[in-house]
Amino acid sequence: MAQIVKTTNELIINALYLLGELGVGETPDAFMLSSGLEILNELLAKFDSDSIYIPYLTEISFNLVSGQQTYSISDMIASDVTNNRIVDLSFANYTVPSAGQGIIYPLQIINKAQYYGVTRLLPLDTRPGFIFLDKQPQQSFVTLYPAPDQPYPCLLGCKVMITSLTADEDLTTIPPFYYGFLKYCLARKFLSYYPSGNWNDAAETEYQDYYSIIKNANETDLTIRPSAILSRPEPFYWQNILAY
Repeated sequence: MAQIVKTTNELIINALYLLGELGVGETPDAFMLSSGLEILNELLAKFDSDSIYIPYLTEISFNLVSGQQTYSISDMIASDVTNNRIVDLSFANYTVPSAGQGIIYPLQIINKAQYYGVTRLLPLDTRPGFIFLDKQPQQSFVTLYPAPDQPYPCLLGCKVMITSLTADEDLTTIPPFYYGFLKYCLARKFLSYYPSGNWNDAAETEYQDYYSIIKNANETDLTIRPSAILSRPEPFYWQNILAY
């Protein structure tokens, strides 16, 4: 089955359908699309301040810099890697060229305590074996140990947060639950533009259910199950890191 492409424009149209300001088959005017995009970005900024994030899964590729351990990632301020901020790492690896081929080496994902709580040799430039994520308000940082001795191509599989949207941007990777949440949030905010909109008790209850579930989740989760958040523990072997 072909995947249905979702875009910001279609999200705006669906919110207007929900509010009753557009009928099936009707075309939105330029003001509806521009004001909808403006409201969406206002909502994302408000969500950020409330620690509510709209996540999606993606892969980030960049080249490591010889001798550089830590890399900043953000689309808000100047960073080493321009991308949405990372919420969680699912895998990380880098490629070493060899006789016209590439050997992919996995990086062991550890946390900050595991990195700082063991004996390390600094500076140490060789092939890295470990990586950890440090999430900050405007940037995410990934730190590798040891520091790479060459500019290896690096690939991160990660969960990232949306900080802003553009016109007709592809939203296919956003989980359905979050897409529905955005639709109800946008329709509700559209009421200030279209006071005659049909926002009944059932729609308000649905919105409050979405908001409550997301707000009460103890981690930004792609399935939104506060009682069973998907976060797999990463194995960590002290003898491996002490061997460097």
